[in-house]
Amino acid sequence: MSFISLPTEGMPTSQVYKLLTGVVVPRPIAWISTRDRNGVVNVAPFSSFNYVAHTPPMLAVNISVQDDGRLKDTARNIVETGEFVVNVTPRAALDPMNESSAEFPPHASEAEHLGLQLLGSQVVKAPRVAMSPVQMECRLVQTVPLGPGINTLYIGEVVVFHLADRVYDGRHVDTVAIDPIARLGGPFYTTLGEVIQRKRPSAPESAA
Repeated sequence: MSFISLPTEGMPTSQVYKLLTGVVVPRPIAWISTRDRNGVVNVAPFSSFNYVAHTPPMLAVNISVQDDGRLKDTARNIVETGEFVVNVTPRAALDPMNESSAEFPPHASEAEHLGLQLLGSQVVKAPRVAMSPVQMECRLVQTVPLGPGINTLYIGEVVVFHLADRVYDGRHVDTVAIDPIARLGGPFYTTLGEVIQRKRPSAPESAA
């Protein structure tokens, strides 16, 4: 096997982005709903996202600034209100989720424009997206600037989980029933595909 080695020093940002999003795959998508101080609901997807702690339960999403240096609507709303909801995107919501990634003006509501049905949350003011089978109400606990300030990591504590009864029986989450969409590089997405099971191994006695 031969390799092409690419040092990152001096590499254009666009090339770094293409490399990272092409090789860190598949990536879960945080379809984030927020509400601004005027009540406008923003819904947008972000794939630089994952869970980072379970005690307490915490999620983290990286949101870059816009080309002119201003915060994106989602980031601004999170900072101003300290709240957001992460909605898991099922295959059935692929098209509206993708369309919500367009750069709508700040005063426009993606949810209203796309006709997304919203549900009230129990703790936070930001609504939930009804077509998502899993929604997580979050409160912002920490922001972490990354590098020169183009990217910021927003860490939120999950204060309420909402799971459709078809994906959760009270004990176990049925990931296949969620039918989640994941992000690849470029304009590509993927589904779960083949699900492979392996038991967690014990350390061999010889390693003791």
